[in-house]
Amino acid sequence: MLLWIIFAVLTAGLLAVILRPLASPVRPEKEEAALAVYRDQLAELDREEAAGLIAQAEADSARSEITRRLLKADAGGKAASEGDAPRLRRQALIASLVAIPALAITFYLARGSPGLSGLPYAERMANAEANRDIDALISKVERHLAQNPQDAAGWRVLAPAYRTLGRYDAAASAYGRAMAYGKPDADLLADFGEATVMAAQGVVTKAAADSFAASLKLDAKHVKARYFHALALFQDGNRQAALAEWRSMLADAPADAPWRVFVENRISDAAAPPRLDEKQIAAAEAMTRSERAAMISSMVEGLAERLSRNGADLEGWLRLARARAILGEPAKAAEALSRAGRIFKDDRSALARIEQARSALRLR
Repeated sequence: MLLWIIFAVLTAGLLAVILRPLASPVRPEKEEAALAVYRDQLAELDREEAAGLIAQAEADSARSEITRRLLKADAGGKAASEGDAPRLRRQALIASLVAIPALAITFYLARGSPGLSGLPYAERMANAEANRDIDALISKVERHLAQNPQDAAGWRVLAPAYRTLGRYDAAASAYGRAMAYGKPDADLLADFGEATVMAAQGVVTKAAADSFAASLKLDAKHVKARYFHALALFQDGNRQAALAEWRSMLADAPADAPWRVFVENRISDAAAPPRLDEKQIAAAEAMTRSERAAMISSMVEGLAERLSRNGADLEGWLRLARARAILGEPAKAAEALSRAGRIFKDDRSALARIEQARSALRLR
């Protein structure tokens, strides 16, 4: 009941501000200007009389005439303000006072939930996990961990919540604390590695690679650890070993494994890299790391140039996006997939692969 009273008071106050101009009579501008002129004339007459520029008899006569005109103009203005227009204004005022609250209440009753009780903060926190209220869940767990920083289970709850929000650095840190304060298992090690890769924009760092390797020691068939271990091989230039691992994953997987298509697309993308002739291979072997990186960048730009001339190559666009992501160019990777999407807008299968690549590269 108190809430409705507050709403009523706020509504009344708002209406008073909005409708105030309708409640005040407005004198026509012409009459108001005439009144101002007559008042100025009276003031000027007083000044001339005080300065001795006009005789008293003449001043009195002029004052009487100006006053008569002033009163006549004022009476005309009042008559105008009491005519049809003010009546319409009052009618509009009354209609607004009735219509605005009525419409507001009708809309709220139709679309709102007047019978729904408020949810206290404590109750929201208590039911955060059951209601999948991620912000409340994070707040609740963060407050708990502030008082119990060595609670490994709490860090394992908080980490995936951070990951869901795209806070990959925070997720990796939380997984790291869970490992530090608890006994790491294969899942936790793989989750830490994955969050670290996401935080590095798709690059498998040494810390992530070590974590995946540790996960595989505990569970040699762990899907996530195997996938990212193969990705680390691929990024290190060991393409054949990466392809062998991904193909082995498919051979071991059931036919309805939800991640099969994802790995198949990865194999398809990795199986057709830019070709190097023997001279290029020999030159690459003699290069320093920075020179090799420059050569790779040049090859990527060459692929981009070729696709700009002939974009009907879906595999090429997917390889370009992946290369851009590995080189730390997520904006260019996203643009490559967007251009591919425009080119293949009528090909549902191609669009599905583009979206899968976008998801895999964390470009959403």
